[in-house]
Amino acid sequence: MAHVASAHLLELALGNTAPGDAEALRHVEQCDRCRDELGMLIRLVTAARTAKAVDLPIPPPEHVWLRITQEVSRETGTPPPRDYPWRDAGPGS
Repeated sequence: MAHVASAHLLELALGNTAPGDAEALRHVEQCDRCRDELGMLIRLVTAARTAKAVDLPIPPPEHVWLRITQEVSRETGTPPPRDYPWRDAGPGS
């Protein structure tokens, strides 16, 4: 049997099994490549499902964006923007 498609492995990692999955699971048992990929996908799905709000990235503080725009302006020779779009990009915008 050919390797199990990544999309099929993802469905298995998500727990979405179908009656025809027995052959794919037999292949995974014998194939290091597919077994490793399925294991990685299972870890990813588990991490995503157990993530809490505190685990999510937050936007950098405004002074970081100001420094970035200043450096880009200096390097490109263009003036920094007068209006900073990230000011309106907060939660609920």
